[in-house]
Amino acid sequence: MPLIITVANAKGGVGKSTIAYCLACYYSERGASCAVLDEDIQQSISDAVEQFQERGDEVSVSLIDRTKLKSYKDLTDPEKYPYDIIFVDSPPVLTTQLDAIYDLSDMILIPIKPSINDYNSLMRSREYIKEAMNRNPDLLTAIVINMAVTSSTIQDNFREAFQDEDRIKVLNTQLAQRVIYTKYPLLTHSLFKTKDTGAKREMAELANEIYYTLEFSRKNKKS
Repeated sequence: MPLIITVANAKGGVGKSTIAYCLACYYSERGASCAVLDEDIQQSISDAVEQFQERGDEVSVSLIDRTKLKSYKDLTDPEKYPYDIIFVDSPPVLTTQLDAIYDLSDMILIPIKPSINDYNSLMRSREYIKEAMNRNPDLLTAIVINMAVTSSTIQDNFREAFQDEDRIKVLNTQLAQRVIYTKYPLLTHSLFKTKDTGAKREMAELANEIYYTLEFSRKNKKS
């Protein structure tokens, strides 16, 4: 059964689609079979992959045809979807559709910007996330600070708000605000095909931290 990582945030403009696709590229380029279910209203990942393929790029990430998906539960069927990891780029609203996705996910990954508005938005959705974790006892929530600003203290507020939570973790890895995230699709299909060592290092660190967080959780359940 594949790992299912749902990238979600009710607030737009946080880099949700970019992070989902870049992480899928990282894992797939290291041997994992990865797919993306693009449930975002803007369909940013679907449009980008289509453009990459029309350009002749060999895209290593598969797209799941949402029109052929009868039920989200089908994503857990390895015969129908034989992938190691499936990323779900979720709709930017709190709906019963999102409930169904959370109920079969291994992780909710929440990108967040270091701003007061983003902090308040996350706090408003806190109970909704906890309800999802109550329904799905295997579900973890990881918060990644995106577009980080070195002089901001908001990052510390995020960490303090969740420091006592067992299954909600603010990841150590932070992603800086970089032009390359909007620029690289004009050049290549993957961030990891560019020469931007800083962006590649950060995204790789994020991918590795997510992997080890999930592995640590799995080992604790077995012991």
